[in-house]
Amino acid sequence: MSTFYSKPTDVELAKHTPLLRLSSYMKMYGLKTDLLVKVDAFNPMNKDSFSRRAVIPNFDRVVLAIIEYAEKEGLIDKRHTVLIEPCYKSGVGLAWIIQRKGYKLVLTVPDTMNRKHISLIQTLDAIVVLTPGEKGIEGAIEKAKQLKTEIAGAVTLEQFADKVPEIQKTGDIWEYACGNVSILVVSADTDKVFQTQVNNLLLYLKEQNPDIQVVSVKSELNPGEACDELEYHVDTMIAIKNEDAAETVEEIAITEGMIIDMLSGAVIHAAMQISQYEENFEKTILVILPNTTERYISTTLL
Repeated sequence: MSTFYSKPTDVELAKHTPLLRLSSYMKMYGLKTDLLVKVDAFNPMNKDSFSRRAVIPNFDRVVLAIIEYAEKEGLIDKRHTVLIEPCYKSGVGLAWIIQRKGYKLVLTVPDTMNRKHISLIQTLDAIVVLTPGEKGIEGAIEKAKQLKTEIAGAVTLEQFADKVPEIQKTGDIWEYACGNVSILVVSADTDKVFQTQVNNLLLYLKEQNPDIQVVSVKSELNPGEACDELEYHVDTMIAIKNEDAAETVEEIAITEGMIIDMLSGAVIHAAMQISQYEENFEKTILVILPNTTERYISTTLL
């Protein structure tokens, strides 16, 4: 059955991104598991969650759910509301969703952020306020808080994030995988603002399959930024070295013709390791992938 959308950038597309079986990669390693990856980088903005903080299958749909919740509760309206947000690596997806929903967006951005990234955000009609790069994301957060007090009708997504009921943002995973997921592999490099929604994701999957194992992967890319695994429905934490992640990036390019980033390499490498355990033979492992590398080809994020 085919589904058609009224516009190529319809926000509903954020809820339906595909699963891909890594057939050639599986063959190369002789894996006896079925290794699937969730390619949320295929959504309209080629963007899933927090880029290097990719644990939530599609940050876009989380933003969409939060906004729609606030609309339903009468907490925001298009005539008076201005969304003020500090920009992590999620600015493009955030700007796209808010532009499609018809709101005004002001992003506070460290002036060290990649200029192409900033230009793309501005193309999506968001106002970018630059903050001193030496203050990092904390400086952007501080500026966002200041602007919230100065701009009439200003709100932040964080105001509503922990109030949103469970976001059914994983239904397409369950549908596309025919309800057959034994192990979920995600990244531990997520931001605390959306910990509640990450928790909802994992809880939802546990409800679908109480026996599902959730593996959280900590890479060397974001030292000290990993979520506390005790706050999540996580069964196992695996640490992956940068050289192993980089090797996997090359292997996926060769075997699958797909360009991924280092964080994607880390989670796939972890899934490959898990596939070697005899108790996991014949099981289906689902890996949540971050972005492709094209947007960051001129940066150090590779």
